[in-house]
Amino acid sequence: MRQIPEEFVETLRQRVDIIDVVGDYVQLRRSGRSYVGLCPFHNERSPSFSVSPERQMYYCFGCGAGGTVIRFVMDIEGLTFTETVVRLAERANVQLPESLEETMPSQSETDRYQAMRDAHELAAKYYSYILMNSSAGVQALTYLENRGISKTTMVEFRLGFAPNTERRLVDFLRKRGFASELLVDSGLAVALGNQVVDRFRNRVMIPICDGRGQVVAFGGRAMQKEAKPKYLNSPETPLFHKSSVLFNLHAAKRSIRQTQTAVIFEGYMDVISAWQAGLKSGVASMGTSLTEEHVRLLKRYSDRLTVAYDGDEAGQRATHKVLSLARDAHLECRVVQFPEGMDPDDFAREFGAPAFVRQFQVQALTEVQFLIQGLRREANLESPAGRTAYIRKALTVLGERASPIERDEELQKLSQEFHLSLDALHQELKMLAKDSQRRTTHKVVAQNAVVNPNLVSADVRAGNHILQSLLLYPETYDWLLEHEVMELPLAQQTALLARLYAYRAECPEGSPVRFVETLEDTELRKLAASLAVGDAAGFDPALLTDCVRSLRLQELENRYRNKLQELVEAQLAGESEHVLACRQEVEDLQTEITRLKTPHA
Repeated sequence: MRQIPEEFVETLRQRVDIIDVVGDYVQLRRSGRSYVGLCPFHNERSPSFSVSPERQMYYCFGCGAGGTVIRFVMDIEGLTFTETVVRLAERANVQLPESLEETMPSQSETDRYQAMRDAHELAAKYYSYILMNSSAGVQALTYLENRGISKTTMVEFRLGFAPNTERRLVDFLRKRGFASELLVDSGLAVALGNQVVDRFRNRVMIPICDGRGQVVAFGGRAMQKEAKPKYLNSPETPLFHKSSVLFNLHAAKRSIRQTQTAVIFEGYMDVISAWQAGLKSGVASMGTSLTEEHVRLLKRYSDRLTVAYDGDEAGQRATHKVLSLARDAHLECRVVQFPEGMDPDDFAREFGAPAFVRQFQVQALTEVQFLIQGLRREANLESPAGRTAYIRKALTVLGERASPIERDEELQKLSQEFHLSLDALHQELKMLAKDSQRRTTHKVVAQNAVVNPNLVSADVRAGNHILQSLLLYPETYDWLLEHEVMELPLAQQTALLARLYAYRAECPEGSPVRFVETLEDTELRKLAASLAVGDAAGFDPALLTDCVRSLRLQELENRYRNKLQELVEAQLAGESEHVLACRQEVEDLQTEITRLKTPHA
């Protein structure tokens, strides 16, 4: 991804105006030195999305999305870094460098990939024609209609049928100039001895598209219950990698952005039934486990995910895995459950579209509710020990993952059901969840530090100003090193400081845009983008001195409190020598704190 010459990327940055690019997706209006509009990455009524033409960066003060023009196109279109650079170069009419072309597939490889894409496109049209316009497709058409799939939906998903013949597709594509070897490599055909035959036969065909909506693979659904396997998918090919492709994402991403929620199903038919019922934000991992790459892909479009897997035991296990992946990626999760033995497609057909959509609108469980429900199913509530174990496990979940409102609601339920006082439950929860609450508080403080400076302490605001100055004004680098500023109040701030030091050491005059593009960590990129688009008065040593003073003062006050506690403990223990040493340190700290608090000290 980073093999593109930096000189070329810098030239591209200068030729592409972020206002023009973002303006294609967002209605912007000028507000002071910046432009504002409604954020395209989450639903909002009041504009919190800010774009700075001066610094060529954007930041949303509502959801935290931020970065450069390259990051904007990557996230809004779901493209890779290289794909985005190529697209922007075409937009700006900038010639791609030879070195970039060398890192990309050769012309022969590019032609081969394109031939594979063309073959898949023709195959999709062929299968669709067989389903809709031939006697060979009547059985499959009847099968789909019996499953409640309308012809409109069939057309929208480009459904088709592969007839039960050995070489019908192969012969069709050969006549159009496609070599047998290419058809095998692309997954459309299989080599059996000296023969090349169709991979898919007597199956309903479901095209699988990449992020741009181009067909790269197929899923073949058997119509007979006894047929094995029920689903036959294309193999891994140069075009298709199961771990990085989600069925229907190309069509669902607009709805995902609008609703700010992606819905993950297990199978194709679940997605298709949901679409027909009016739920347009559904995707599927095509019978394989959801991967970290899938989750990162979904996170480009939304920070919320609804899991709608089958109601059987396997579906429950798979849901737990998705919740774990989503939690690691900081995605908010909901779970929609269906009666055991039913999948979403079954439910939609049996109870109808309104009931299906209602499951998502009204019956969705939070992650906490789903986990507690699972604990309850496994618990032995008949015995006192079983009840106690269940309550403690439920409290652990509440302490680690519940919001204050949800925690209070679930505690009320536990209190009423098991006749326990709320005080007792709160005490137990406090003991079990202490560490988790500390981590959550730290994370909230870090997020508030970039969104609303008035909600955080003076030392955190000072840390943000130091970072902003180092990001925007290169001369800050030498000043900070001279004053030995190596740590800031929040771990996230210190991590960004280290990255900025390394960047300034390598690129003393490097632009903020270039730095932000190097950040792979989402939270660090959001923090940097928020600082880049914020108001700044220039390199100001006097203000930086005040910031360093504030940091030093906070550090000393923390040490003072700790040393005072140590003094009290030494006095209670009767350790006279330790008391004298602590008393002297307390006095020294008091003197230094007073000096720093004195103006112009």
